[in-house]
Amino acid sequence: MAAALPEYLTVGLYHKESIRQVVITIDEGAYDVMADGQRIYTLEGKRALQIEVRSNQLALRSWSADLGVFSHVALHRKSWGACFRLKGLSPEKRTRIYNDDLFIHPDKGRLKLINEVWREHYVAGVVEAEAGAGKGFEFYKTQAILCRTYALCHINKFIGQGFNLCDGVECQVYKGKSRRDPAIRSAVNATEGMVLVDGNLELITAAFHSNSGGHTVNSEEVWVRPVTYLRGIEDTFSFHQPHYSWESTIPKKKWQSYLVDSFGYQLEDTLLHTYFLNYQPTQRGVYLDPGDSVVPLKKVRSDLGLRSTYFNIRCEGELVVMTGKGFGHGVGLSQEGAMRMAELGYTYTEILHFYYTDIHLIDLSVLDFFKEE
Repeated sequence: MAAALPEYLTVGLYHKESIRQVVITIDEGAYDVMADGQRIYTLEGKRALQIEVRSNQLALRSWSADLGVFSHVALHRKSWGACFRLKGLSPEKRTRIYNDDLFIHPDKGRLKLINEVWREHYVAGVVEAEAGAGKGFEFYKTQAILCRTYALCHINKFIGQGFNLCDGVECQVYKGKSRRDPAIRSAVNATEGMVLVDGNLELITAAFHSNSGGHTVNSEEVWVRPVTYLRGIEDTFSFHQPHYSWESTIPKKKWQSYLVDSFGYQLEDTLLHTYFLNYQPTQRGVYLDPGDSVVPLKKVRSDLGLRSTYFNIRCEGELVVMTGKGFGHGVGLSQEGAMRMAELGYTYTEILHFYYTDIHLIDLSVLDFFKEE
């Protein structure tokens, strides 16, 4: 029997950074501070809690007194809706506000910070971090379903480090509580518990990117494995949106050296010479030379910091000019295309079915029922 999908998620905060000291204050409500399993402090009002790692222990201090040294610390909210402010002091970080609970452990000279957060609070925070404010209610419903599906599909990605997900691009960007646009919270509430599944009732990899440049790509063109619901489509909704086009230049000699050093490219070959200085694809490609697999475009994009793999190449004197379309890997939903669809009156279900092939929208309670069969 498969386990039901969790109502709460654990998210590793600043997991790639060496945060050694933080200060925590209250934004709403109050918290019990538990140290080594015992309640030692109530964090409320204008009180503050400073936590520092010392010799692989946690030293706690209020504004006025030392509270002791402990092996692990937890902040448990005393009422629904409570949230806390977290500010890094060493190194200094901007204050973020988080819903629900916090667990803190020493970890090789740094603080391991884990936010245990209600799933829908997390989804709202991710939608805000990934999409920003002022994007429209129907688009936010679309994005909420994607973020929820993606999180639950990858629920064990960081389980070996003691939490479900991280707060960076390896999972989904998460900077805490959604506060900038009330429409985000409303959209999350309107779609609460809704996820996308394939024909086998498996959660899909709900991939999305900024702008497709007019055409999405098959999953295997980026991640090797073909997936039935991630098929490339023509996407006119992404035309002429903010990240639809871009241009980048590189010195001709540097471009030549890069191709030779990275791929052993044969510059003297007449046919290859045509491609590396005059590449004019009619659609998204996988390799610089469509008849060979010497130069994968996704590596070129990564190495040169390009916005997408969908670009033309032309030579202007001693410069190579790359004129491109789109922003991101191109798999799944184009955020700007989805925003445009929402502006034109398409519903979130129509948007999702446009970008993903043969998928189903289902409530988690129904999915849990089938998984228990």
